[in-house]
Amino acid sequence: MEKSSESSQENKSKKYLNIVQEALMLFFTILVSVVASYFYQKTVIQIAGIGILAAAGCGSVLFAIEQSREKSTFLFDNADHQGRFTAVYLLFLLGCILFPLLPAGGWPYLVVFIGLMLFSNQNIGLSAGTVLLMITVLIQGSETGTFFVYFVGGLVGITVFSYLDETFKVWMPLIISLLVQMVCLWVQEILSVNEVLSIQLFMIPTVNILVCVILLLILLKFFSFAIIYGSRDIYMDINDPECPLLVELKAFSKEEYYHAIHTAYLCDRIAKRLKLDDAVAKACGYYHRIGVLKGENSWEKVSSIMQEYHFPVEVQTILKEYTDKSEKVISRETVVLLFCDTVISSISYLFSKEPKMEMDYQKIIDAIFKKKMESGIIDNSRLSFGELQEMKQILVEEKLYYDFLR
Repeated sequence: MEKSSESSQENKSKKYLNIVQEALMLFFTILVSVVASYFYQKTVIQIAGIGILAAAGCGSVLFAIEQSREKSTFLFDNADHQGRFTAVYLLFLLGCILFPLLPAGGWPYLVVFIGLMLFSNQNIGLSAGTVLLMITVLIQGSETGTFFVYFVGGLVGITVFSYLDETFKVWMPLIISLLVQMVCLWVQEILSVNEVLSIQLFMIPTVNILVCVILLLILLKFFSFAIIYGSRDIYMDINDPECPLLVELKAFSKEEYYHAIHTAYLCDRIAKRLKLDDAVAKACGYYHRIGVLKGENSWEKVSSIMQEYHFPVEVQTILKEYTDKSEKVISRETVVLLFCDTVISSISYLFSKEPKMEMDYQKIIDAIFKKKMESGIIDNSRLSFGELQEMKQILVEEKLYYDFLR
């Protein structure tokens, strides 16, 4: 009861903090856009219009944040650190009112869109970037073509960087986004003049791209150290068999504890062979039945423990697919967990009936795969047929390990 009360209090505090941060975002968006419009000598009607549009745009960003929180669609561990996004948003908000001092072709909005996306998700990043771009365009009084040039560049940047994962392979999305931004800016410069083409037309867009390269490298470097490698430390803690939560599980039920240990071992082996996220898969193997500590292994119980111990969002997403019967199995790591858990459960059950019996592991695993595939539970998963067959082969190869289950 004490832990439940503490968890409830922590959730209330977190919710209150999120409300305060969102209120600050709305307040400063309106204030900064209105004050900036005044200093850029806009008329009263224009100032009012910019303020209203900024408020409406920020409202859509806040709605996207709430929706993402409800559906757990934040990237990385951003759901637990909304303060980072708020800080980045306010920083870029200040930048957006300074950009009108530069030529229209010199705004580094590619960095803004990608930065906002990395600290939230694709939907929030696109919404917030578009609002800030709108404020800049309205304050400077630029043509609508300028808006669409940066919007398309930001859209492409968010799209290619949305595939970023813990391996953090950034060079391909970086090159693609910069090339598209450069082409868009050059096209804008060419279409906006009636003069003969000259090298001077390409100077400002080229400088813009160079600035974007420098700023993106700084942003990505900070992001990798603060979040990507930071999350690796979290996995080192939760994937330790002596982790306090696993020690608690062992005290509660040795059978559940050793089941988790064996499942995590197989998940780790398969994930490495299939080049999946082995740290995430291993963590899911350890904690896929952690809800038993609260009476039953429902998603509600598992989720409360995940929130209490601040588990990475990737682990929570997979365990939700696994424990919530209303969810479709989509992630490849979820499929791995599903088969590893079933194999360990089936062999353990057979050994509990007859410890000294000689088993045909090939036959058992074949039967498990046939039953799961016929059930349709993995029909929507991203795991290919080739990967499925390789996973089956790996499980068959672990014959010696299964003797530990006797």
